[in-house]
Amino acid sequence: MTGMPFTGFPIDRAGLKRRDSAWIAAQLADPGTDLILLRAGQPVLEARTAADGSQALLRLSAAALGTALPSGLDTVFLGLEADGRAVFAVALPRRFDLDDGPLAGLGEVAELRGAAAGPLRGGDLALAATARDLFDWHERHGFCARCGHASDLAEAGWKRVCPSCGAEHFPRTDPVAIMLPVRDGRCFLARNAQRFPRGFVSALAGFIEPGETVEEACAREIEEEAGLKVISSRIVANQPWPFPSQLMIGLIAEVAQGEVRLDLDELSEGYWFTPDEARALLSPQGHDFDGITWRAPPPLAIAHHLIQAWLATD
Repeated sequence: MTGMPFTGFPIDRAGLKRRDSAWIAAQLADPGTDLILLRAGQPVLEARTAADGSQALLRLSAAALGTALPSGLDTVFLGLEADGRAVFAVALPRRFDLDDGPLAGLGEVAELRGAAAGPLRGGDLALAATARDLFDWHERHGFCARCGHASDLAEAGWKRVCPSCGAEHFPRTDPVAIMLPVRDGRCFLARNAQRFPRGFVSALAGFIEPGETVEEACAREIEEEAGLKVISSRIVANQPWPFPSQLMIGLIAEVAQGEVRLDLDELSEGYWFTPDEARALLSPQGHDFDGITWRAPPPLAIAHHLIQAWLATD
């Protein structure tokens, strides 16, 4: 499935280069190297807007390190452009003011979720999401899980090493099954009262547990959350989701006849929708019933694309 937000990483990750500390240092000293910037996990976009309303990530030369930017900032190596130019992400201090100093007027910090729904697109969105995931992981995993000692960043930001016990720690991605139950030409969508206001429904979702396949997690979560038995399921899409560090694996699941029994600790309400109703949920106008206009997730989220995939086969 093409066009999924946060997918389509645009450059060569060049994973073997991460281990070469001398090469990494040389790239960071090369003014031809590109830097993209994040502040508190939010990307810095170019101040200018293209004719189509899009904005690109602001890119600086590595020469900005220690001049326009403070020295000693955390960096992660993202990869190599087709012309061999290295690209790094830089974590700006939380109080770094873009409007004061040599960067004034060049860029603006954008909330990633909002940028993904609007001006930031394609490969730049995938770069920003990857950088956010990595910096978030470093911020939350600064101490060794084995002995508790402070750990050190290694392999150009793709590993942490404990200087006390030697343990190595790697960035993690949490797999999540996100499912669209279907039967008799209708799909089931529900609302989590803690996360969504009334009038918003989405697919069911849950973390994949140790020892489970994706399909087993799908069946377990649907039965736990809605009391429905899965007959068969198929994976139709997947999406990195940097809020934080998840891989959403989307399935369409055929379920058996039976009454819906919601886990009210997870879901406050759920309904079956016909194809026409589902199309309305995805539209700007929404679907009116019970005196409320109901909507499903926007194209930013994989749940939107799951509904679209089901509609395409209806």
